[in-house]
Amino acid sequence: MFRLIVASVLLSYALAADTEEAPYEVLKAHEGWEERSVPGLKWISGDGFDIRPHDGESADKIFYKLFHYIDGGNDQGVKIPMTSPVSYRVIPGEGPNCEGNFTMSFFIPMAFQENTPLPLDSDVYIEERPAMNVAALKFPGFPGDVDFGIKAAELFELASSEGVNAAVAPLWEASYDGPNVIINRRNEVWLEI
Repeated sequence: MFRLIVASVLLSYALAADTEEAPYEVLKAHEGWEERSVPGLKWISGDGFDIRPHDGESADKIFYKLFHYIDGGNDQGVKIPMTSPVSYRVIPGEGPNCEGNFTMSFFIPMAFQENTPLPLDSDVYIEERPAMNVAALKFPGFPGDVDFGIKAAELFELASSEGVNAAVAPLWEASYDGPNVIINRRNEVWLEI
């Protein structure tokens, strides 16, 4: 219980209202979803292996390590502003209720993209994501792992019905708000196209 309270406080601080958002361009807006172009940029990332990427112990550990990096745990000793979203790249395990690989990431602010501080913790790393196009679906609430899966299936069906070939793996999940935001919450799932 204590760990959950601490995580909530840190996430509340980390995802405050005035955070810089990872950039993207809407290529085409559909009924309830979008096709987007996402530029290749740097993210601070950590890898996990868990049946519950959002709700499991592995996610807590990675979040704290990423937070430590932006809180000055880097080779320049600088505090880096929190950004949004916190993203997850999930590669599901085979079969139901199986552990899968996932990567949790914070977008590195544009001011630090050129001269990016290096992490001191070997469990986190600077990820240079390539540019990609995605199908994206926004939804509200406090979703868990099952909710993200349901929304991804919904997005796949929506994209397929429009003739858009969306990949089922990896599944990208994004949370834009900390737990202190009660209404107008923003979550997303992304499928590569």
